[in-house]
This record gives sequence, structure tokens and C-alpha cells, in this order.
Amino acid sequence: MAKAKKTKSPVQSADFSSGDYAQLIDDLYYHNRKYYLEDEPEISDAEYDDKMRLLKAIEALHPDWVRPDSPSLKVGGEVREDFAEVKHDPPMMSLDNAMNIEELRAFHDRLVKAGLKDPVYHVEPKFDGLAIDLVYENGKLLVGSTRGDGEIGEDITHNVRTVANIPLRLMLDNPPKQLTIRGEVIIKLSDFQKLNDRQAKEGKKLFANPRNTAAGALRQQDSAQAKDKMLSFFPYTLAKINDPKKRFVKDMRQQDTIWQSVFPALGFQISAYHLTTDFDGVEKYYEEMISNRANVEYDLDGLVIKLNDTTEWENFGATTKAPRWAIALKFPARSGVTKLERVVYQVGRTGVITPVAELTPINLGGVMVSRASLHNADEIERLDLHEGDYVEVVRSGDVIPKVVGAKPEKRTKKAKKISFLKKCPSCGKSLEREDVFFRCVNAACPEMNEAFLQFFVSKNGLDIESLGAEWVAKLYQNKVISDYADLFAVKKTDLLEFEGMGEILATKILQSIDSRRKVSFSKLLTAVGIPNVGEHVASILAEHFESPEALAAASEDELTAIHEIGPGTAASVQQWFADKTNAARLKKLLKNGVEILREERKKVSDVFVGKTFVFTGTLTQFTREGAEAEVKARGGRAASSVSKKTDFVVVGSDAGSKAQKAKELGVPIISETEFAAML
Repeated sequence: MAKAKKTKSPVQSADFSSGDYAQLIDDLYYHNRKYYLEDEPEISDAEYDDKMRLLKAIEALHPDWVRPDSPSLKVGGEVREDFAEVKHDPPMMSLDNAMNIEELRAFHDRLVKAGLKDPVYHVEPKFDGLAIDLVYENGKLLVGSTRGDGEIGEDITHNVRTVANIPLRLMLDNPPKQLTIRGEVIIKLSDFQKLNDRQAKEGKKLFANPRNTAAGALRQQDSAQAKDKMLSFFPYTLAKINDPKKRFVKDMRQQDTIWQSVFPALGFQISAYHLTTDFDGVEKYYEEMISNRANVEYDLDGLVIKLNDTTEWENFGATTKAPRWAIALKFPARSGVTKLERVVYQVGRTGVITPVAELTPINLGGVMVSRASLHNADEIERLDLHEGDYVEVVRSGDVIPKVVGAKPEKRTKKAKKISFLKKCPSCGKSLEREDVFFRCVNAACPEMNEAFLQFFVSKNGLDIESLGAEWVAKLYQNKVISDYADLFAVKKTDLLEFEGMGEILATKILQSIDSRRKVSFSKLLTAVGIPNVGEHVASILAEHFESPEALAAASEDELTAIHEIGPGTAASVQQWFADKTNAARLKKLLKNGVEILREERKKVSDVFVGKTFVFTGTLTQFTREGAEAEVKARGGRAASSVSKKTDFVVVGSDAGSKAQKAKELGVPIISETEFAAML
């Protein structure tokens, strides 16, 4: 029996390119959106973690590649535009992951090495739900919001008020002036079963899993929809308290005190699955929870381990993404064995061919699974997969799992070894190999163009509301449009030809298209899909070049002279504009009534030219965005992290790890008042 062929890790390969790095970032942002914003994840938690680990490994090997928009520096998902924005104070950070006890021990050893003797840990359940932020003012619920991107969340107060165990008024005679509680909204497994029983009885589609159902309920405009889903809430931290008269709890340095005394005193229900212990106790509890996981009435995907003494939190600080005093210890992914019936192939918007396994449906953790991405040809070879094989699949709360291996002992003579395609399944043209991927390079490939058009109208592209992927596909397949420029020539009569298209919807679609006839240069650059040019890079390019013509004429030296624009990105930009097809589409776009707006650049002076500022803590004279705008208006640069190249760190109240790092590096630290005096 043939053994799985060993392949080099992309991180170890000398052929790993900056373009592959950029593609990985795009993939992670896509999956962030599917998970956090659309509540329709396409990969498992374990697979996402693998991608993030790969990204961090690449960045460790190539620190010069690290982009400010890297998901390794990003928390959570994105903010939906149909909800009001809420600024979190303090920001809602994420957690680093330990995938096993060995990685948890490494976390423990780091704390001990840093001088912490015999650390005591508070262990909490890691619910597979939706994290929210609750702000109380004088004891009354003021606002409830989603995590969003960690800095800005979505205002879902109207839905939060429907959650039965979230108090609208704190159970205190003399409540603090302001209090911020954070926790997880979930659905009990028993309640989830009741929901699906009801759906089945009414002949409606069943809900996929509790996490997605809870997240979707909280993002409804109609609060009755949220109330209908039997949501529950469990707090996990007291994020902020403003209690000038100290009438509440004088000493809240210990996490177990907060859980056992403070949360119940406020009127919050707490989970029974928590304890305070030493490291050996954490390990023992972890094994117990894995064994008892099936009997827990909630979906858990791990444990949260944090130092019990909150005074140590300040000592250890945090990275830009996560605290150094806490970690999430993940449970092993749920697994099962099923049959790989066949492999089908999908063509992405960049021409990359993705193999997808069609499986005999299997129930994994309450979710029926029938498909799983196989990623690329090397992965198929590594797993030694055959059509007709019995394969092991894993999931950790997600709908679409990962194939982790074949069961060769169950292989029959009818099993057929999978040979990756040589030609595109859409257009029939030969494929070209780029590192681990096979790519269709035919500009006229129907499936690739359709996928690109769907991206163009999406929120990541031009954000044309009402014109979803389904209608874009119909317009393209029926030859109403052939490229993105044609969208702006679509008529109502074209739309009304389609079954299911009424007068009202057709009008809404045309209004959405018309609303994008004036588009910023940076937004257009993002939407047209230039390799290595995401939203952040597009905004940088638009700041330096006023029009497509100016950018097209830019030399490699002019491009690479711009901070954060490397040779790979410069080459991608030049190649894209040199392509006659792209030039023709831009020309057609303008002919069809689209106006490309110049970026607004308020230039006050050049006093900060060559200077880099970092802002940290709570500002009172400026918003964070306003302060950064003042720097840019004077020719300077606003960065998100502190380095030796930073010129000034401006500190507000409650400044954290950035101020500490500035001290360590000898970077000048100034107050907000001193910054204002420099303007």
C-alpha cells in the first residue's frame, strides 16, 4: 500500500513567495467575513487555526513582508453597515490559542520565566457562541454590541434586551456610575433541538448549529426574531468599572471573586464549569472536560485559562491582538469516518482550482456534513486519497469540515486514485502550476469571471447592495453582462426577463448600481482585484496617485518608494495596468457613467514629514481617527504598533503595552496636550 508522500511545508520552502503570502491574507479575511459577519463558515476552526499559524510562521521568517492589515494583528470580524457603530472602551481583544497541553505548558513556562512564582489560574469554559459587550449606566442597560473588529462593534441593543438572563437593570441599590460586562451569547443544546423540531414540524429548513443560529438572531433588525431563538448569556469578564464612591465592591483583584460574588450580585447567571487552580489542576480539569464534553448542555470548543490575580495582568500587558496573561486551550476537533464519493473542482476569482470532496452525509456534533475542501493537489497526494475511500473528517462547531486522512485498511478494489485535473473544468484550457496551486490563466474562463463578478459586487468589492451573487451569476450566464463595466449599462428590461424578478426588486438593484456611479479611487482599486492589493494597500496607493492614469504611469522606483509598497506589489500593479483587457474595461466603465473620485487630502503643513506617531490609551481632546488624520494632514504617518522607527507615542488615560514598549525602546512619550501643542 502506498504511503502518503511527504511534502515540504510552504514555510520551509525557498519558493514561498510574497504573492503566496498575500493570497493567504486574502483567504483569512474571506474566512473572517464568512465566520464573523455572514455566519456561514466554510472551513473548520482547526483549519482556520492552521492557516493563521502558517501566516505567523511566514511573518517570522519574512518580517519585511508583514503588512499592517495582516490578520495576525486583527481581532474578530467586521461591522455590518445596517447597524449603528459602537466604539469599545477598552477594545475587545482576542486570545492566543494552545492546541494541546504541551502548548499550554509553554505558556505557563513563559510566565514562570518572567518571574511569576506558582501562578494561580482561573479556568473558564470557552463557549462556542457570539461575544458581546454590555454597558450599564447608573445600573441600567445602556447599549449592547457585537465584538466587530475589536475596536468598533455593531449596536444590537434591541436584540440584547430580549435575552432572558441579561438584566436590564442591575440588582444593586447603589450601582456604579458605569459598568461594562462582556460575555457570550449561546443557545442551549436542548433549546436548539426544540428549535429544529419546530422547524421540521413547520416544513422549514433546519438550523445548522447553535453558534450560527445565535449569531444570526442577534443580527436581526426585528427583535422578535431574536426573542424567538431562546438565547442565553454568560459573562466572562468585567471589562470596566467607574465607581467614584466605591459603593460596589472595593476589591476585585481576584477573578474567582468576580465570578462567585460580583456577577451574581449584579444579577448575571454564571456557568458551573469554572474553577481556580494551579497548572496541574488545569491539566486534570482539561482531561475531565474532554471526557465529559458530551454531557455538557452547551457547545464548548475549549477552556479559557487566565491569571486569577488581575494585578498581574498589567505587569504582563498584551500584544496588539491578545493579552499575555491568558490563553485559550482548544478541545480536540470532533471527528467521524465517512465515504469520499467523488471529487469536484471549483474555479476561484483568481483562477485557482480548488478540489472539493463530496462525502456520504455524516452527522458530526449535530451538523450534517456532505462536503469538504481538499485545498490543493499536494494535500490530496499527502493524504493518499482515492475516490471511494473511507476518510476521517473533523469539525469543531463549523458546518464544513476538514478531511484529515484516509482509512486505507478499508479501501476496496473499486477505489480510484485521485489525479488532479490538467485542464480547467470550466473552459478546458491547460492549467499552470504556481507553488501548491493550479491556476487557470484564461482571461475568458466563464467560472473564473463569474466568481470575480460576484466579488466585485460584494462588500469586499464595490458593495452594490441588493445585487447578490445569485443575480450576478444569472446576468453573466445569460450574457447580459460580460465584465464589471457592463453592470452600469444594465436596464430594468434586462432584469425583468428573469423569473422571480419583480418591479420592486429590479428598481432596488438599479438604485444600488446607480449609488456606485461615483466611487473613490481606493474603493475601485480594491474592487478590480489587483493581486497583492487589498483595501489597505489600495488606500495607500490612492493617497499617492490621483487617478488610474497616474498610477498606470508610475515606475517601479516610484511605487517602492512608498512606505508599505514592496517589489511584489509594485510588479502586480504594473502588470495589471499593462494588460490591455484591464485598460479596456476601465475605459468602458467611464463610458458607462462611472466617475472615479479623487481621495480627499486635507494638507495643512509639512511639519510632520518623515515622522511616525502611535496613539495609545483613551484620548479626550481627539478621537483616535481624528488624531491620526491630524498627523496625516501634516505629512506624517500614523502607525498601529511601536517600533524603533516610531518618533512619538502619544498616551491618553489607561495606556497599555504600547507605552511600555516605547519605554523599552527609548521612543519619546508625549501627552495628548503636548501633541495638540505641536499642531
